[in-house]
Amino acid sequence: MRFLLATALLFSSSCFAASHIVQFQSAEHDAAGSEVRVFFSHGDVGHLNPTLHLPNGLPATYGQLVAMGDFYGIADKPIAFGKTALERESRFIDIFNTLATNPNAVPEFPRIISVMQEEETALADGLKKGEKPENIYHQIGDHINREYNGITGGSSTGDFWYLKEGRYLKLSAVDFDHFGQDAMTAYQAGHQVALKAAIAARVSGDPKQLELAYAMNAFACHFLSDLFASGHLRTPRRELSSMVTPSVVGALLVTYMHNEENEYGLRVHDQQNHRWVVYGDDYYFDPQNTENRIRQRSALQASADEIFSAFQTGVIPPDQVTDLIPQPDESVDLGQNDIAPLFYYDKQSNKLMRRSDLTNVYDRHWTSNWWGIWTLIELKKQRGLTSMMNAQLGQSPSVVAEIKSEEENIP
Repeated sequence: MRFLLATALLFSSSCFAASHIVQFQSAEHDAAGSEVRVFFSHGDVGHLNPTLHLPNGLPATYGQLVAMGDFYGIADKPIAFGKTALERESRFIDIFNTLATNPNAVPEFPRIISVMQEEETALADGLKKGEKPENIYHQIGDHINREYNGITGGSSTGDFWYLKEGRYLKLSAVDFDHFGQDAMTAYQAGHQVALKAAIAARVSGDPKQLELAYAMNAFACHFLSDLFASGHLRTPRRELSSMVTPSVVGALLVTYMHNEENEYGLRVHDQQNHRWVVYGDDYYFDPQNTENRIRQRSALQASADEIFSAFQTGVIPPDQVTDLIPQPDESVDLGQNDIAPLFYYDKQSNKLMRRSDLTNVYDRHWTSNWWGIWTLIELKKQRGLTSMMNAQLGQSPSVVAEIKSEEENIP
């Protein structure tokens, strides 16, 4: 009872913003993947967003599979945390199979797709009315996330629905594979598995194996597509969780930086010297993100083309994707145009740096002398807490109590 009271007090004292999962929204992933054309034989004209059949009998489009990285996984086994390439590939297979071979996914998957289509319909209707996509997500985000949580084993009803976590919420709290180099590592592990499956399909001559290879690749491309969201490029996801105590506080600070960078965008370049501005989650359909959408789709297409090349030749083709991935133009402390990162990890000093002025996104002064709880309290006061952040806090009653205690001592 004391925990519930403290939780209620904390939640009611916050500015309760619309919820944001720390990744592209599902409709955004689906839209990007839906532009991919795949090939199954020599002379094939290609199939746009084909329906692929999983071993457990589920039919899923390529785009839907790109979106599934938010719903299927193993919370204590991030792909990128595997110590060797083979271990990372094994982890990917285990995660993919929570969707592809698990009989429990058969009734669950269509329900997820139904909510995703509801999300897509609301987005399409709002865009027709001239609404900005980020504003549409502010309106529908909490409802959509409630539904996803309920479908994956948690609650979707009541004021504190997020206190009963489904797999959707549990995975969002440990989403290391969706950020920076870890996202690249996760994609590469899955892509290698898919390439090997394509070669096996050539040997066997079984078209179902080629379908499986494409399905694996689409699932892996969730992590690739995350690398075209500005909030996922510079945010030190792993360090904020490992170097800030308790770790849940660091995870919450990730959300603040992620949302900030998504909104303002970043100037980026790729290894082919293309330069553009990338925006993040909720902004995929925004007109200012048009070039980024095109470049993201090019990377997704190149990835799928490599699967067909492996099937045709029997060998793993040269990597054509890495050169297309955006990299921030500006170094952390020498930038002039983009916002200053809220946090960054200094490898030389092995310190996690925080922007001195939390309210000024262009303040280029940082400090290593900061405390996670106090930073969280200050950001909470300035920007509020999303329901997804409240969900994470709800699983840590000691942190809730500490925040309340510190807030009461603030003059």
